[in-house]
Order: sequence, then C-alpha cells, then structure tokens
Amino acid sequence: MPRLKNSTPKYRHHKVTGQAIVTLDGQDFYLGPHGSRPSRREYERLIGEWLQNGRALPTDSYSLTVAELVNAYRKFAVGYYVKHGQATGTFENIKPMLRLVRTWYGDSRAVEFGPLALKALQARMVAANRSRRYINDQMSRVRQMFKWAAGNEMIPFEVYQRLTAVDGLRKGRTEAPEPAPVLPVDDEVVEQTLPHLKPIVADMVRNNALGVERVIV
Repeated sequence: MPRLKNSTPKYRHHKVTGQAIVTLDGQDFYLGPHGSRPSRREYERLIGEWLQNGRALPTDSYSLTVAELVNAYRKFAVGYYVKHGQATGTFENIKPMLRLVRTWYGDSRAVEFGPLALKALQARMVAANRSRRYINDQMSRVRQMFKWAAGNEMIPFEVYQRLTAVDGLRKGRTEAPEPAPVLPVDDEVVEQTLPHLKPIVADMVRNNALGVERVIV
C-alpha cells in the first residue's frame, strides 16, 4: 500500500538493536530502547520539529542559499496568505520581492546576506525609479522573510538582526520619487457605481462623499 503524502512517520521497533527508530526524509534516527519514555520523548521532539519545518528536516543554516530560503518562504507564503482559497494581495506584493532577491543573490549563502546587500537592492530600486514608499515596503518584506527564516532555525538570528540596522528611505533625503497622490473619484463615476453596490456600502460611499465636500467647502 503506498504511503500517504500527509502521514506521520511511525515510531518503530528495530529488532536487530532493540532500539526504537523513526525514518524522516529517508534518514533513520535511533531513539533509545524501544518502549522507553526517553525514546518516546525523542520521537515526539523529532516529529514536532519535522512538522514545524514543513514536514522536512532542518537545513544546515550555514549552507542554505538565498534561493533555497526564497523557495521555502514562497511555499510558506502561498499557504499562509490565503483567503477563501485564493491568494491575497499580500502574497501578490511579496512576489516582486522574492524575484528581486533571488535574481541578485540567489547563489549566495543566506548567512552572508547582510546590510550592504539590502542597501544594494534598495539602490537598484531607486535606479529603477520606484517610489520611496514602494521601496521601503519591499525592504520591510525582505527583513520579514529573514525574520521568518530565523524563527524556523534556518539561519542564525544574527543574520536577521543585522538587517534591522538598515533604515528606510526618508522623504527629501533620497532620489526615489514620492508616490502620486490619490485623487478623489469624479462624482459622475460615483453616481454610476452606486446602483451596483449593496445598500449599506452605497450609504457609506455617499457619507464619505459628503464628508469630502464639507472639507473642501
């Protein structure tokens, strides 16, 4: 009978040695005398960490590449940032960050990604004429990815901690443009839209429009 994809590896008896054993990702772990409390605790510990790591053994934190980190975070984000079975806007905003980091630093070791690398990505987005707010948001997402990796023991905590030393771009102190202001919608567009809205939403739109008019007056 084929093994179920989401099954949990079993606590087994290794008859030759008399020890308890569990196999994770093709690797055998001997836990101590079969049936003993220490062997049961060791089994629970290994299984708990294996499940928390996405049903995989922890990766060597010093050999992990940035590309591997990006792939692991993408897998996490796909399952986490979901609503009603669909990817949310948060995940869509993360995707450009993942592409940027992987393109420029994918072959580097994750432990070597530091403040200068983050500043280099910052500079590339400034050169690409991205807005100051967009750049700061994406830099925050890079830091969040490394924080997640540290929390899952994929990298030493110090790697993430170093990235927090990089400040966001400040208004008037960068060549990055400010985002265009959001202008109010024309009254004609609002009136055409109201019939298609639920009554409570339509009332909210009308009240908001009235509030804007009072401020203007």
